[in-house]
Amino acid sequence: MDMAYRLVMYILMANVGYMIFSLFRKGYRHYSGYISQLLTLLIAMVIFIAYDVQGGVAIAISISGIFLLVIVPMFLQRQIDVLMAENRLAEIEPLARWKANLAWSELNIHLHRITQVAEEMLDDPIQLEQEIRKLLNKGEPYDSMTRVFIGLIHFNNRNFEGMVRDLVVAGKSVDEYNFEELLYLVRAYLELTRYEEAIEAQIALEKKIGDPEDYSPEKRANLVISRMIFFAFLGWRNDMEVLLSSQEDGIERLPVPIRDFWKGVCCFNAGSFDEGEKIMGGAMRSCEESEEAENWLPFMRKRFFGLIENREFIASRLLTQLEKLRNEYTQVFNQLLVSDREFVADQPERPYCTNILVWVIGILSSILMFYMNIEDLVTLIRVGSNSSFLVGEGEFFRLFTCLFVHIGWVHLFMNIIALKYFGPPVETVTGWPLFLGIYFFSGLTGSLAAVYSGQILSAGASSAVLGLLSSAIILEVFKVKGAEKLANQNNFSTLVFILAINLVIGAVEKGVDNSAHLGGLAGGAILSLFLVPVLRHHLLKSLVTVISVCFVTVFAGFSIFSLLQYQRSGGYPGRVSQFKSLTNASQTFELELPAAWKIDEPETNFQEISAVGPFRERFTAMFEISDKSSEALIDEHINQRTAELEKTPELSLKMRKGPDLIEIDGRKIYRIKWLISSTKGPVTVVDYLTFEDRIFFLLRFFVGTEHDSYYQSIFDRAVKTFKSPYFD
Repeated sequence: MDMAYRLVMYILMANVGYMIFSLFRKGYRHYSGYISQLLTLLIAMVIFIAYDVQGGVAIAISISGIFLLVIVPMFLQRQIDVLMAENRLAEIEPLARWKANLAWSELNIHLHRITQVAEEMLDDPIQLEQEIRKLLNKGEPYDSMTRVFIGLIHFNNRNFEGMVRDLVVAGKSVDEYNFEELLYLVRAYLELTRYEEAIEAQIALEKKIGDPEDYSPEKRANLVISRMIFFAFLGWRNDMEVLLSSQEDGIERLPVPIRDFWKGVCCFNAGSFDEGEKIMGGAMRSCEESEEAENWLPFMRKRFFGLIENREFIASRLLTQLEKLRNEYTQVFNQLLVSDREFVADQPERPYCTNILVWVIGILSSILMFYMNIEDLVTLIRVGSNSSFLVGEGEFFRLFTCLFVHIGWVHLFMNIIALKYFGPPVETVTGWPLFLGIYFFSGLTGSLAAVYSGQILSAGASSAVLGLLSSAIILEVFKVKGAEKLANQNNFSTLVFILAINLVIGAVEKGVDNSAHLGGLAGGAILSLFLVPVLRHHLLKSLVTVISVCFVTVFAGFSIFSLLQYQRSGGYPGRVSQFKSLTNASQTFELELPAAWKIDEPETNFQEISAVGPFRERFTAMFEISDKSSEALIDEHINQRTAELEKTPELSLKMRKGPDLIEIDGRKIYRIKWLISSTKGPVTVVDYLTFEDRIFFLLRFFVGTEHDSYYQSIFDRAVKTFKSPYFD
């Protein structure tokens, strides 16, 4: 299994591992079977990697397992929630059965038992209620789930007394009920004209959704609908007008006649009887013409005539009570609405800078991979990849440009996904200028760490992205203002889990530049620790924002200008100015190679000399004594080399050029060029063969590129200066 497949497998394993981690936090007893299923899948994925199972097969099996055990149950639960919201109890059982069969857990089995009873006895509400009631007293969270279904049955039967009786637990504070229970309690209290209790339940509901741990778009939509009905019952007309004009998602989901009808109910309960009657009548006529809302017509008519019949009671007694309650609770409720508007306003805005950065990285990296062989050594050098050797030579622009170069589609895809996940929370809290400062500072520290560790070549935005990860953790740990609106539920646990997974992968995979990862993590953490007090002071934040913009501008401007200069003037390996003479221990050979090339080991073999370059280029010179003709020796050499390539599975010969006869300083030399494809990228081998009496000399250059012309000046210098006491 090659590295690309392994990285995909690690991503899939991280997702399964986090699912197991999350379920443990929710309660092992309730999810033990489901955890066992996911753990089995995770073990199978580990085995696939350990035993080097074919990459495509391993990924296909893993994705299939995740689809069946994770994606499908999530989809089923979403459909179940929709059916429950629409009171379609008879249609839930098949979905609950599939969910229980796919994701084995006590909670899913309990849900299926409830829906089985609901399907079998829906025509007998009394018997249905009794049978579902038998499933109580199992403890939480099972009893809460059961009570919600009992509440649904009561709601369908308009038995609001029974709903309150079954949902309310003696000694339990209203704030202790879950979101779904409060939704039903508010409606039941309103229908029973127990308005003070309805207000308390609605206040508890408003507080519940204001907690970031309990926030979701679906819950907010249900809250807004509950708020609308609450305003309608209590006749809070001004609040109703503001809500209906707010374009909240929950309101927009409702058909227009339904919204108009509740507006009419609100007007009627506020004492504007004629206006309310007119609005409700218009809404009912609209329902008759609308397929979307015609199912609501019986409910509308029943409530309309009920209000008309009780008009005198509302006018003489109810309006006074509602006015009194409004005066008593207006301040408290207005504070809640203000807090709610602030909460909505504080929800993460669209991360424009993150999205722009994603597009820039994606487009630049894609262009490079479409039009160039990005695994080629010379290509990587010329497009600005990081290199310990070249940065040491003064090419500091590589510390920046390497962040926009990716070696392969999997590499690019992983970093873009990570940037889309880690970028928005940091940008939301700090603002785009500081976000860019954290990103590029983390990239700089990661690049420097790679240089310090001696990385030959490295590229990619991993260090900068992981700097955002550590920054998000720091911002949340220190509760920086705005950190409460980071991601959704369990954000901190998610960040820590992903951090651990990245460190494990970096530790076990030789192909991963873990030094850059650690450098980026450290850079993001250190800078964020510095920013924690800064973000709490407006003036300091403004000053640091300016510094951040200047840093990014100077860093990017210098790097881009330097890269363009490099592209025009060239550098290693095409323009090498410093050479040195190398010889083996027995001084059998002597030649000049770039100063950065070194003798591989102190050679004791007088028939051979080897040297390596800063990018794992290799030079080897050897000789042998033979009575064969030069033509026979060349043919023998070609056949032997071809056979070696054919026997090596990770190598394949793409092209052979030569032997070509050339002349250097009056010496006749045969040159053979081999272009080889390998799992690690292209390789060019250039052999120079020369003969002196019965002595056959071979000079071989091995470079990781198909653009060997950039090395030609090095080859020529070495061959030209090659000396041996066996030469004349």
